[in-house]
Amino acid sequence: MDTKMIESLIKQLEQSSLNELELTLGEDSLHLVKAGPVAPAPVAPASNPVPATPVNPTPAAQPEQPAGTAIKAPLVGIVYLAPKPGADPYVKVGDHVKKGEVVCIIESMKMMNEIKSTVTGTLKAVEVDNESLVEYDQPLFTVEE
Repeated sequence: MDTKMIESLIKQLEQSSLNELELTLGEDSLHLVKAGPVAPAPVAPASNPVPATPVNPTPAAQPEQPAGTAIKAPLVGIVYLAPKPGADPYVKVGDHVKKGEVVCIIESMKMMNEIKSTVTGTLKAVEVDNESLVEYDQPLFTVEE
């Protein structure tokens, strides 16, 4: 089958009442389907417009953040709050943490990165769940200095 023959078959299919043509010549096979007309999308009838009542926007209630300084994720990855599965977490709410103390691990690109506290104080909140995905600059812990 050459291109001239295929073009001729396409023209003949377009001019005929057939919707589909399948042809096999030796090892060559051809399957042509005629595109049907596109049906217009149904349109809903217009309803009588009702004047909108003014809405006073009220700000969405923000979850209350504990007072203190946030220890934030320095990279994107999976956070681990304990050194290994089943072990006690590095830190718990109420613990005293020192600047430079390891508070969790973030796995990124198959590398385990120790995350150290940037402040000294009392841990007030753990902002993430163990083994959850964290984004860059996402708060991990809140520490009251």
